[in-house]
Amino acid sequence: MTVIERNFNRILRPLRAGLAAGLLCCLALASAAEAAVDLQFTLISDRLGVVDINHAADGSGRLFLVEQRGVIVIHRDGEDQAEPFLDITDRVETGGERGLLSVAFAPDYAASGLFYAWYTRTGGATVLSRFRVGENPDRADPDSEQIVLEVEQPYSNHNGGRLRFGPDDMLYLGLGDGGSANDPLNVGQDGSTLLGKLIRVDVDPAHGAYAVPEDNPFLNDDSVRDEIWAIGLRNPWRISFDRATGDLFIADVGQSRREEINVQPEASRGGENYGWSLMEGSLCVVAGCDTSGLTLPVFEYGHDAGCSVTGGEVYRGRAYPELAGVYLFGDYCEGTIWGMRRVDDRWQTDVLAATPYQILTFGEAEDGALYLGSANRGVFLLSDGAATTEPAFAINPGMNDAWFNPATNGQGLFVTVFPDQETLFLSWFTYDVARPEPGAAAILGEPGHRWLTAQGPYSGAGAQLDVYLSSGGVFDASDPPVAEPAPYGTIDIRWTDCRYAMLKYDLPAAGRGAVPLRRIVPDNVVLCEALQQAEE
Repeated sequence: MTVIERNFNRILRPLRAGLAAGLLCCLALASAAEAAVDLQFTLISDRLGVVDINHAADGSGRLFLVEQRGVIVIHRDGEDQAEPFLDITDRVETGGERGLLSVAFAPDYAASGLFYAWYTRTGGATVLSRFRVGENPDRADPDSEQIVLEVEQPYSNHNGGRLRFGPDDMLYLGLGDGGSANDPLNVGQDGSTLLGKLIRVDVDPAHGAYAVPEDNPFLNDDSVRDEIWAIGLRNPWRISFDRATGDLFIADVGQSRREEINVQPEASRGGENYGWSLMEGSLCVVAGCDTSGLTLPVFEYGHDAGCSVTGGEVYRGRAYPELAGVYLFGDYCEGTIWGMRRVDDRWQTDVLAATPYQILTFGEAEDGALYLGSANRGVFLLSDGAATTEPAFAINPGMNDAWFNPATNGQGLFVTVFPDQETLFLSWFTYDVARPEPGAAAILGEPGHRWLTAQGPYSGAGAQLDVYLSSGGVFDASDPPVAEPAPYGTIDIRWTDCRYAMLKYDLPAAGRGAVPLRRIVPDNVVLCEALQQAEE
């Protein structure tokens, strides 16, 4: 138990009256109910070349299906729209592992209309490009393209990568090692190239093409490019962030012996080395290799159980509450779908389904529903059998509680919901784990306790709040401060469900950032879920 958990408990206590031979580390899921989940696959589209599935987080509920040939199609109200959202087939080189491979929408897409695409252009190089939506919200302007980054590809395979914005609003992209086999150019461990790396860049147009974040891990290392966040990847076919915790999952396709899943916790500051081409999974490529300083996979399987891993998503939908927090991923050749969950300090994994699908990708809808794209059968919704939109989660008084980030000691939040006024009040406080010196000033940025309050209207699962910093008051004094506090910054907080939330802040003194949150008292989830069901 962390210091903050102990402190919260002291505060709140008075207020409460199979494939085992082919898998290296295949363990049982946390409960029999999880392992017994009967996944249902409901066909929503017969498109066969969908390699990425995403949403724009703009409240529209649209699902964007990315076709390898160079087209993005909107799926809405149970149907694929006749006219594509984007058609760049005139500049995409497709076939094999080349093509339009991923799309990611800017965090402020609802206002800016900007989104990003990763594709192989004619001639074989891969490009990261910025596009803008047109006057029609269902049509992007192909002529608005601005090339942000270009990476030469020495071979025709391992072009793959996936674009995703992290909870810090930075853009992450996983790049393969350039192709062929066995990393013939030795790029996996070569910091002078972006091939075989996970990169992290700030693509806010205010920076022009892009900027390198000031906290990227290799800024002081002349042998490694500044854009690089992690090294040692072979062919990361799908990265994804857990929308509740901010943890990053990386599925890396192996050479001939191992397929692997790597997990980078939200608290990571980057710099991991995932081993390729010194290692394939946990196995040395050359006997007796030095594994010191390497980050080994949390799960791997051999080629008697499959041939090419397809990374997935952490389930935050509502059709399968028993799978909440489980990372679902699959194998392209076998159609197997696994579920993986962290239990204490171990990852537990089990097979959830054996399917006939050649699994190209998984993807999330705005409401948390999970989809699967296959090369041979189409696009499917993982559901209870009905291809309907899952009920949207909404803030309710069951959220009233203490919330915290387990990875950050010394801070927490209290949340209060006023349903009659549709207003949310939040108090965010920090404290020093070590007692400050006597007389230390209790103001933002100095030792001692700091308090920020935020309030504003809420709608659905989220709220944008004005932040207030109050100072100068004295408890039990007859003359409180007269001055009306002025807004000090903004907070955007969004709940995934009754257990998890993500808070993004923009404060003059602290800068911008994101904090994943969870309840300190899980018992209080019951009331929240009951109120949620009453609203549906």
